[in-house]
Amino acid sequence: MNLFIESIEGGTYIAGIGETNADTYLRDKHSNSLSFQCINSIKQQVEGQEFDKIWLKQNTPYEEMCGLKSSDESLVIELEWR
Repeated sequence: MNLFIESIEGGTYIAGIGETNADTYLRDKHSNSLSFQCINSIKQQVEGQEFDKIWLKQNTPYEEMCGLKSSDESLVIELEWR
């Protein structure tokens, strides 16, 4: 299983677990979606669970800010998780 973290607007993150993408998002005991203010909060939430890889996806307006045509592609990087 892999952990997929996505940065969304306002400095907030959501996280999900799956093989190739986030099939199951992290939820609280009332089945409400969880959002996090930092990656360390996600780390605490999944403490004790083992993941093959941890991915961070960021939608960035970089092209737009430079006057280029915006791209639908997101920046996806593998995180070191120790």
